[in-house]
Order: sequence, then C-alpha cells, then structure tokens
Amino acid sequence: MTRLYAFLAVCLLLIASAAAQFDCNSAPPGGSPKICCPWMDGASVHNGTAYLVCWEKYAHFPVNLIPGGGIAGGPAGCAAECFFDSVDALDRNQRVTRVDLNAMKAHVRKFTHPDELPVMDEALEYCVSEANARAEIFYAIQRGPQVVPGLENCSPISGFTFSCLHVYAMRTCPFGEWNPEGLEICDETRDFYNACPLNPY
Repeated sequence: MTRLYAFLAVCLLLIASAAAQFDCNSAPPGGSPKICCPWMDGASVHNGTAYLVCWEKYAHFPVNLIPGGGIAGGPAGCAAECFFDSVDALDRNQRVTRVDLNAMKAHVRKFTHPDELPVMDEALEYCVSEANARAEIFYAIQRGPQVVPGLENCSPISGFTFSCLHVYAMRTCPFGEWNPEGLEICDETRDFYNACPLNPY
C-alpha cells in the first residue's frame, strides 16, 4: 500500500509539473491538427456544406481570439451555434441551452466510418458532458456585454463543444500516426492540450 501511495504521489507531481509549464489562459502552440494527426484531415464527422454556410453568415464580423484557443464567443461561436442548430443538436427546451448528446451522435453516424464510432462516441460523451456542466456559465456570458460590437451574443456552448472535440482528437490522435513529420511544434501543442485540456471557463 505504501508503494501505491508513493506511485500516486509521483504521478500527481508529474501532472502538476506539466501544467506548470504552460499558461492555460494563453493561446496554444500553433501545431496544425491536420499535419500533426493526419487522421483528422480525412475524418468526416459533420455536414461540411452546412458548416460553411454558417461560417459565411458571420464572416464579415471580426474574429476575436479566445484565450486557450477556443471559439466560445463572437462570430466563431455564433457560426458554431448556427451549425449545431442546423443539425438539431441544441436543446432549448429549458431555461439554459444545452447540447443534445443523442442528436450529436445521430448526426455523426451519418458521416463516420463504423470502425471509428466508438472513439467518436467517447469524444462526444466527454465533450458534451463538459459543455453541459458549464451551461449556466454560458447562459450568463450570452446575456453579458457584447463580445463583438453589433453582434448579439450567441451561447458559447456550441463553440466550446467544437473546441473540446478538436483538443480531444489532438490529445488522443486516433486511427493515425502521430506527428509523421517529426515536428517539435506538434509535440508542444499536444503537451499544451494535455496540461490545459479545456477552455478556461
């Protein structure tokens, strides 16, 4: 039992040391997911046409960078909300907006290879849970001061979910060789996301 406690203590120290190396409120290193994890470049998990339509709808607004690399506010957050609405993935039947996990899973099944579904389900379950746990916080942000002048705040919950899925894939890199080009920035980005797995909300 003493050895177990010692092992756990070492693990906790290593985790704390890794987190201390990064400022989780700053932008992450610039490792490109499509280069660092080639699987992400070929993964088709959403209706690209609907997503492009939503991005174009808000393209004339300036993009505000969100600390930690998220797209939880401003035009990017509104484009994400537009997309989630287009696939009926938002539950607006309560006081606060939440993501409908079953609707997201049903949508992803239209575009994902059956062999990849267990990984996608795992990622969705994790990220939707984390997003919905912050629903009250997102509700307050949506009703706060405008993030972008002239643009009514959208709920950040959709953008948060997208960001979480992106980070989850970078951390696990399923079905692909990690960093085939041996780029240092890829490992730095993955280390950042392992230390700072979620947006700072």
